[in-house]
Formats: sequence, C-alpha cells, structure tokens
Amino acid sequence: MARHRTLHHGHRRKLSFIIPVLLVYVLVSAFLDLTYSGYMAKHVSDGDSHQTITTTEGTNMTKLLWEGLSRLEQMDQQRANLTEKLKNIAKMANVSEEAIGPWLSQLRPMTIVDAPAGNRTALLTCQDIAEIRISNPMGKGVTKVVELGNYQGHGVAVKRVLPTVKDVRECKRTIERSGWNKCFVFPNYKLLKEILLLQQLKHPNIVQLLGYCVQNEETDENLAEHGVVSVTEMGTKFHVGRARKMDWKMRLKMAIDLASLLDYLEHSPMGSLLMADFKVEQFVWVGGKVKLTDLDDVSNVERKCAVDSDCWVDKKDVGVPCTNGSCRGLNAKHNMNGAYKTILRHIMVHTGTEETALREDLRSVSISAASLHSRLLQLLDKELAIDSPTHR
Repeated sequence: MARHRTLHHGHRRKLSFIIPVLLVYVLVSAFLDLTYSGYMAKHVSDGDSHQTITTTEGTNMTKLLWEGLSRLEQMDQQRANLTEKLKNIAKMANVSEEAIGPWLSQLRPMTIVDAPAGNRTALLTCQDIAEIRISNPMGKGVTKVVELGNYQGHGVAVKRVLPTVKDVRECKRTIERSGWNKCFVFPNYKLLKEILLLQQLKHPNIVQLLGYCVQNEETDENLAEHGVVSVTEMGTKFHVGRARKMDWKMRLKMAIDLASLLDYLEHSPMGSLLMADFKVEQFVWVGGKVKLTDLDDVSNVERKCAVDSDCWVDKKDVGVPCTNGSCRGLNAKHNMNGAYKTILRHIMVHTGTEETALREDLRSVSISAASLHSRLLQLLDKELAIDSPTHR
C-alpha cells in the first residue's frame, strides 16, 4: 500500500509539470501557426498561389528523392566525397584534421529531403531520437546544451536542457529544493520555441531541423527519457578570425549568404524578425556555409516608441520614424547593425572604391539587406571576370 501511495504521488508530481510544459508548447505553436497562416492567406490572395504544389506530387517527389538517396548512400564514392568535404571545411576553418578525426572515420553529416507541407514523416521521431548515442559536448549556452550525436552512422547536433545550464543553476539558488522542477519550464519553453521556428523558417543559411521529441518535463541523461529534445544538422564552431584569413572571393560569398539571410529574416513568413542578441556564437559552419543555429531569442515584435529617437540603433538615427507607437522597420536595421559589428566589418576588408563605400553604408546602417545582396553579387561578378581566361 505504501508503495502504491508513493507511485501515485510520483505520478501526480510528474503530471503537475507535464501540463505546464505542454500548455506552453500548445500556446507557442498556436501563436506561430496563426502568424504563419495569416501571412500565407495574404500572399495567396495577392496571387502567390502558383508556388504551391499538390500533396500527391510532393509525396511522389519525396519518395523518389528518398529512393535516390538510399542508392547513393550505398556507393563508396559518396563516402569519399563527404570525407573530402569535411577535410576542406577543416582547412577553411583552420581546424586540424586530427581534431575532427573521429567525425571523418565514423560519422556522415545527416540531411533530410524537404517534405510537402503538413508531412512530417521525414523528421526523426521520439523513437528515432532514443537511438542517438551522445559522443561529446559541442557547446553550452544560457538555457541549453549542444552535443554531438551519432544516429545510424550520421553526425547530428542534439539540443536539450540540462541542470548544468546557467538559467537552471541560477534559478535553483533562489528557490527551495522542492520547487527545482520549476527551473526547467522557461528553458524548455525557449527550446520549444526554437523547434517551432525551425519548422517554419527555411533558408540555406539556417540550420536544418532533423527531428524533435516532446514527451515530458524530465531532464534525464538518457535521451529516451529526456522530455524535450531538438536534433539539427551537425556543424563546427564559426570563428571570425579564421574567416577573415580566407581569400576575398570566399569572404564575398560568405557576405552574400549573410545578406540573403538578413533579407529573408526581414520578409519571413512570420513578418520581420529580430535577432535580439546577434552574436558570432549563434553561427556554425555546415558544409562550407555559415548557418544560423540559435533562434530562441528571435522575435517578430517591433520596438514600441513615443518619439523618433526611440527608434535609434546604438544612439544612431537609422531613418526609422516612430509611427503609431511602433518603430516599423527597426528589426531589419537592428539585424543589419548586428551583422556588421559581429561579422561583416571583419570579412569585408578589401581595397577598392566600391568596397569602401559599401563598408560606410554598412557602418551607418543606411543600406537594406536586398541592396547589400545585389551590390555584393556585383563585386563577386567583377572578381570572377578578372579571373576568367578571356580577361587574361
């Protein structure tokens, strides 16, 4: 009888925290789905419906692509190519091959085929994630950790909340031990938010979501028992210092990718998105590309204001007026300023009149992402023309 009461008490305690976590998940999901639905409804009415495909066509296409990938994975040549790519990435990022030796010999980067809207079968499920074997840590943030995982020989990045993260540790200092489970609710909410964002935001310079599992509030070391888990592409740490040592054309291509990402964030399916905390640590190398990997601080709310000076960035007037109590367009300016200060000003170092003018426009935040992208493409075309045989 005592054992029965103990188990019953344990179940009640567990349910008391499952409900808040799932409630937060449902609310966030509903909010993002509504935002996305509103956006799509608007653009379908504007004549954008030609971009959609039928479910049958998408399913058949996905099936054919999966069959093709299965056959390709059986070829030894593909493995050799993947190994060579990783070696090139290591050289580009100034990482020794010895440091990533285990990756080269054991793991292949994992990707998925984009499924038609509403079809989630391509994503890893809770059952799949339970098979992942964690090999070593890759990083730790304020609310979550990132670990290198092995899923059927594929390398993946696993994100989850553990007791060692800063937010949880600081929370535990302020409340009694009996209430420590509450310290995991907010970090898990932020991870849930990132999962939902990755499901809706698709761009070559945003890491690909490979799967997720939401089943309870537990923070067990065992993935099969852990409550909230996100699985994404595997990447290596991005270093600005190493990036600036690349040749000018490589740096131009990197800047073009970042400009494309900034333009996408400005016109995303959820509206203009703000990267509230723009840091180098939020980016990783994946397959020779710089990709945004940390989205838990992304927001689609523009800053509130009373006067125009409330819409300045770093005490600079960036041309955004206060309109009806909101700084419309400030999110894009904030992102551009963050990208310039953390990455672009370091990799856009090159002699030339156009390059100098472009750096000044970036410094003053007087250029849009679309314009930046266009001008960078022109600079790259000029560099490629110089290297062409006909020019010689």
